[in-house]
Amino acid sequence: MKEDICEQIENDEFFQHFLNKNKSDGTSAELKSLLTFGEQISKLSQGLESISNELQSQVRAQHTVLLSQAEHVGKLNHALNTVGSHVDSLQKIGNKLKQQISTPYEMMENQTKVLSRLHEASHLLRQTNRFLQLHSQLEVSGNHIEQARILYELESLDEADLNRIDFIRDEKATVLTIKQRLNHIANRDLNSGLHSNDEDQVKTCLEIFSNLHTLRKCLENLLETFVNEIKHSIKECFAGTDVSKLQSNQSSSNLKLGKSTSEKAQQQQLKGPGKAPNLTTSQHFRTKLWLALEWLFQEEIVDYCKHAILIQKSLNHLSVTDDQSVNFEEIFWKKLESLLTNSFKKAPSHILQCLQQGLPKLLTLSKALECKLEKKFTLSESVFASLEAGYLEKCANNLKSSLIGIDYPNQEIVDNLLRAASSEFSSAIVDDRLCGQVAGVFCVCNKELWSKIESNVKLGTDSKQVVDNPNACQLQNTTLANLIFYHRDGVHRMMSNLGVNFTQTSAAEKIEQNLKEGRTITLVILQQLIASMNSTVSIILLSMHREPGLNSSNISTNSSSMYMKELQEFIQRAWNAHIATFNDKQCVEKCAIDLATNCIELFVQNLATLRPISDAGRLRLKSDCLHLENLLKLILTNNELSILGKSYRLLRAISTLITLPAEELVKQTSDTAGTVSSHIILFILFAHAKSPDLMSPHVTIGWTNEKFIQWMNEHQSEKERLELISGALQKYRNVIRQKNLTQYDPIYPFISSFLENSLKMLQ
Repeated sequence: MKEDICEQIENDEFFQHFLNKNKSDGTSAELKSLLTFGEQISKLSQGLESISNELQSQVRAQHTVLLSQAEHVGKLNHALNTVGSHVDSLQKIGNKLKQQISTPYEMMENQTKVLSRLHEASHLLRQTNRFLQLHSQLEVSGNHIEQARILYELESLDEADLNRIDFIRDEKATVLTIKQRLNHIANRDLNSGLHSNDEDQVKTCLEIFSNLHTLRKCLENLLETFVNEIKHSIKECFAGTDVSKLQSNQSSSNLKLGKSTSEKAQQQQLKGPGKAPNLTTSQHFRTKLWLALEWLFQEEIVDYCKHAILIQKSLNHLSVTDDQSVNFEEIFWKKLESLLTNSFKKAPSHILQCLQQGLPKLLTLSKALECKLEKKFTLSESVFASLEAGYLEKCANNLKSSLIGIDYPNQEIVDNLLRAASSEFSSAIVDDRLCGQVAGVFCVCNKELWSKIESNVKLGTDSKQVVDNPNACQLQNTTLANLIFYHRDGVHRMMSNLGVNFTQTSAAEKIEQNLKEGRTITLVILQQLIASMNSTVSIILLSMHREPGLNSSNISTNSSSMYMKELQEFIQRAWNAHIATFNDKQCVEKCAIDLATNCIELFVQNLATLRPISDAGRLRLKSDCLHLENLLKLILTNNELSILGKSYRLLRAISTLITLPAEELVKQTSDTAGTVSSHIILFILFAHAKSPDLMSPHVTIGWTNEKFIQWMNEHQSEKERLELISGALQKYRNVIRQKNLTQYDPIYPFISSFLENSLKMLQ
């Protein structure tokens, strides 16, 4: 259609009422108000005529095209008719082929059904034949093991089709009766074999169950029976049942395998386990309880463990691959440990208290159980863990009771503590682990004792003085130190009385380590006294530099020097008054070694720096070395100076080197290497100098002897000491150059050469 006619109709208000899709009832009313029905019909007729004319004009314009399309439609219809005829032909051929296939298929299906029925009948006949053969063998066979194998194979033939055969059904009832009888015989013989410890009989019964393929169930029933019986016995023990009654129940009871759990629970309920005992006194109850527990560990559990071992031996001869079957005794032991652990943990309060207090008895019973089983089974430490806390609490209360309310300990307090400790260790010695835990509690009590002792120890100026007799503070310190030794000695006696086995345990080692903490207090008291003695010794030895006559040729070499006499008098008096009163000789010996070593070092340092000194003076110093040896022997154990080691060798070497001339002294240094330090030899060489310009190293820098000894104590490095000497030689060389002198002191080459070699050895 032309666009203008379409637009004309669409834009016409009258035609819009008909073209609008959303017409309503109001549209008809509106048209009626505008035009009458005749006018509306006339208007519509004109529009239709205009549209018709337009369509006719377009048909005329497209006449050729329309004819061409009509021709194509005819060809298409002809082609469709041809295809339709072909389809009909194909359908007829398909129906024919279907008939050719379906007929043989139906025949084959029918033959297959017939063949299936024949196969089923043949299989049923074979099963029937096999059943009859096995049934015949079952009736003839007298071997229970073979019968078990046949019975299992007969059960595998149990098919629904066979049950429809009357005579087969009757024979199966006979087979079931035989199986029940065989199970009864096997259970009875297994029970008898376990009680008589007949391994062959038990192995035969287990093999019967294995052939019946009920071995796993049989072992599970055995485990359940064993555990339930032991559990029942434990309840009877906790109920305070008489041992005679328990033993009679044990001798009259028999293992009944395959019993249901409800039946076992009912049987145990009839026995009345766990009922409150009617006892007259708690002591009577404890006696009956421990007698019952002894029976439990020595007889009841031992019997069931032997049963488990026997079953495991029998299983080892069978070709069993099931883990539970192979590890029967291991599984039983784990269940037993779990049962004991839970029984102890969940025991009534009055039973738990008895078990906690008597834990060593319980451990003794467990050790006896393990010995009876030849250590094949060992109870885990966790079994008795629930009882250890209560036992250790009781142990701690017993040990600490002797220290409660005590501010100043004495020997009576120590005796009470050791008496309680000896009692506790005597009880706990049955088990190394329990003994170690008791040792831990004892060590805590020891620390508390030492804390009380340490709070009474006096430290300060009054407790350090050694120039006068011991004062009240020092006497109190000595008493406390001797109390520590008294405690240590008592502990050693206690451990010795407990036997050699105890002294080799970790508990004894723990106690020994703990005793060292107490000895520390004694060492603190002694070391402050030794420090004061060392200070006084240093002052006395410094007076060596003021000793008259050491540079004189008219001096006696047989008697000792004045400073040595003063040193002897001081050490003997102070040692006897302040140190010898301590009873701990090991601590005293350690302090004696420290004091002797310090005396030798101070003596050698002061001796090496003496200037001027004559040959007679050197002989006097050699004599002083011997006097010092005799003095130090008085304070050392067994008068043996060899315990001082290097210090003693130094003193002996110095007594020889001090009298040698310079040339010989340098030659002898190779023999004293490692014993006498290089700086000591160099200081002795300085004393051989003739010229006042070659001053000693400390004099060169303006130090007094006191300051020099202090510097030596603060600088232990040999390199620093040699550098000090090197500085003195350098200053001496500068003095020679300043004075324009042509010769050095005769001793200078020896000192210079020896110093150079010593520095090289340090590199």
